[in-house]
Amino acid sequence: MSRRYSTDLTDAQWALVEPLIPPERPRGRRRSVNLRRVVEAIFYLNKNGCTWEDLPHDFPNPNTVYSYFAKWRDDGTLEAIYQALHRRWRREQGRAETPSAAVMDSQSVQAAEEAQERGSDPKKKVKGRKRHLMVDTEGLPVAVVVTKASVNDKAAARVLLAAVPEQLPRLVKVWADAGYRSEPLRQEALALGVDFEVVERGHGETGFVVLARRWVVERTFAWLLRCRRLCRDFERLARTVKALIYTAMLRLLLNRLAPHS
Repeated sequence: MSRRYSTDLTDAQWALVEPLIPPERPRGRRRSVNLRRVVEAIFYLNKNGCTWEDLPHDFPNPNTVYSYFAKWRDDGTLEAIYQALHRRWRREQGRAETPSAAVMDSQSVQAAEEAQERGSDPKKKVKGRKRHLMVDTEGLPVAVVVTKASVNDKAAARVLLAAVPEQLPRLVKVWADAGYRSEPLRQEALALGVDFEVVERGHGETGFVVLARRWVVERTFAWLLRCRRLCRDFERLARTVKALIYTAMLRLLLNRLAPHS
């Protein structure tokens, strides 16, 4: 199939995604929509920042595309596809499927007025939401939480660490910045078998400084901001933002697993 847009999938990329999409129900009307074009429409919207109704007319009906997106968002399909391909990519790199080390940080983003959860981050002077990420040493997310911007980083860190026992059984090390400095948090991480280390600036350092380990997650936030739909938070629901984060990183993974020729 020829590509219409930069976000369209190659045949090799679709071959990676298609088996991970839940099959249709055995009863009821058969699917008539082209699921490949549905996935491509979601990628297009996320990268280019248009509204659902303004999707180009050569995609399926916008209501149909949104219906699939909302279903896959709510039943965890988008996250599950990302996680499956993340594990595959790590295997192809000669690594274990789950990481032993990770980096944690947050990003505050201005949110539209229709957002159900909004708060003020006085440090960043932002009224909106916060994206809390824990990423592996390659910058690929292993846990994502989206909150009001007023939520303390340490509180969100506990939610991220809750993924350790089930999803990250090999995790033994997490790096974070000074905003996560907390002895109770460190002890809670130790109880999970994780050494939680705060990476400090050097004495007398001011302004922008590239810090060991921490730069990895900062690069991930930069990747997200390449998607116009994620440059600002236009979503009513926090879970929509989380799904779009996984959508953005899924497209990145597909381009690594099956690069465009």
